[in-house]
Parts: sequence; structure tokens; C-alpha cells
Amino acid sequence: MHIIIGASEVAEYVYCRRAWWLRRVQEISIPDSPEMQHGTSVHAEHNNRVKSAIGVQYCGYLLVVVGIVAVVLLLLDEVARRG
Repeated sequence: MHIIIGASEVAEYVYCRRAWWLRRVQEISIPDSPEMQHGTSVHAEHNNRVKSAIGVQYCGYLLVVVGIVAVVLLLLDEVARRG
């Protein structure tokens, strides 16, 4: 059995060990406060932005590769014309 502890769980433990113990050990559900709901939505928005940024990054990589291929093809064409 692997136990995985996330950063949010560590933060919960540091903030309130009792709340962590109730949720993790006693499996008692603690109602979400408005602050927790706001934090959850902020994290979800951040996750979406990170995914978008990764997509843009991959597009950038693709454009670099296309540019390199274009330069190589132009150089080969120039060599073929001279030869």
C-alpha cells in the first residue's frame, strides 16, 4: 500500500493538526468554508492556465522545428542550384 500525501494535505496539517487528523484518520467530513471553496476555484483556474501554457509551449516547440526544417530545406535548395 502506497500512502501519498499532497502539498495541500501538508498545509492542512500545518494549519490545523486536529482538522487533518479528523479528516485523514477519523474520516470525518469537515464542511468546506467559503475560503476553502474560493481556494479550490482559484486552484482550478490556475490548473487550467498551466495546461494552456503547456499547450502554447508545445506549439512554440513545433514552430521552432518547422523553422529549422525550412532553413535546412532552403540551404539544400541553394546548394542544389550552385551544384
